[in-house]
Amino acid sequence: MTQLLAITSAVTGCLAALLLYVASPQQQLRGAGPWPTRHAWWPGSVLALVSLLAMWQLMAPLEAIAAWLVLLTLVWSIAPFLGAWRARVRARRAA
Repeated sequence: MTQLLAITSAVTGCLAALLLYVASPQQQLRGAGPWPTRHAWWPGSVLALVSLLAMWQLMAPLEAIAAWLVLLTLVWSIAPFLGAWRARVRARRAA
């Protein structure tokens, strides 16, 4: 049960951070631009909350919040580089 909660919290946290990044108007990960809906941040926010609640079951509250923030920050630090790489690959294909 503990491993399932750990995997759930990690996967949903990574997906939440990616969805919140894709909802940003300046992102380059999607070729079509940001998500077209007005409330594009909802799916990422819900997954982030699920991730935090799963971590809360595994650790003490302060440790869970710290680990959750570190996970989100890590993904948000990597996502712009993935977006730049994808934009470069798309530009090479177009040329």
